[in-house]
Amino acid sequence: MGTKMNEMVSRTFLGARGHVNSGRPEMVEIDEENDILNSTETFERRAVHTKALKLLKIDLAGDEETRRMPVLVNDDVRIEMVTSRAPAEITHQRTDGWHEVHIQVEAQGTSRTAEGEFALQPSDLLVVPPGMSHESYADTPVTRLVVSTRRPLRVAPGYPVQEADTAPENGSEDGVIFLRPSVAADAIEEGIAGGKHFELVVNDDIMIETTFRADDQRIYHRGYDQDEVHFQLSGRRATRTSQGEFLLETGDALLIPPGLPHRNIGGMPTIRIVLYTKHPLSVPSEYETRLDQAWGA
Repeated sequence: MGTKMNEMVSRTFLGARGHVNSGRPEMVEIDEENDILNSTETFERRAVHTKALKLLKIDLAGDEETRRMPVLVNDDVRIEMVTSRAPAEITHQRTDGWHEVHIQVEAQGTSRTAEGEFALQPSDLLVVPPGMSHESYADTPVTRLVVSTRRPLRVAPGYPVQEADTAPENGSEDGVIFLRPSVAADAIEEGIAGGKHFELVVNDDIMIETTFRADDQRIYHRGYDQDEVHFQLSGRRATRTSQGEFLLETGDALLIPPGLPHRNIGGMPTIRIVLYTKHPLSVPSEYETRLDQAWGA
């Protein structure tokens, strides 16, 4: 017999806990060795580990100073990586009605918008509505995770600093939203799973959360009616699942399909972005093509 652990069940992409269709309670005890490491449970889909930042930095060995690549997509959500190998200024403008979420990954960058300038440190988040041109620039090479969604976003109910909803520097769903999760984390205690895990922004198609952690997650999680994406924002950390163990470096993402039990393990301080989507995500052909080119190289 292995280590006994609790497993938490979520039934919707918004993270609401409770009974799923099978009647399973929201918290059950499992045996890690039997139920995870030696599991024979089958699933319709497998977890997908992507390494977009590594691929982009290989591509940047060429002449391009800045490169943008989609990582995971569906009809409502598009998750991309943008990185530069030198100080750069990039103009962004969505003409097709998409809202953009910029999350700073490496170094410091500044975004210039119609509502002002915002200096983003790693883990900071900026939402820019459609139709608003904006430029990002930096004095050093810089990396951002960019999440585009069709519906307006709002500060999530679980964000620790709720007065941010009306603060001018944080904005509303009709304008720019600027959040500093590293500051908000100071306002909360660790949860039952360890670490500091809380919501950032949300709409009817996606919820974006973050986790600040320095030790192993204390429980397993199994989500239904949602795709779950873990993006490694800083450091390196493994995710143990019943489909194997995946080590995520900075810039890696792990797509966890519905029903797959998982927990994060590792002893170094790290930050992750966690995204839940209402509809299934897939790896776009552009990522697959670049992956094939990298292996060929």
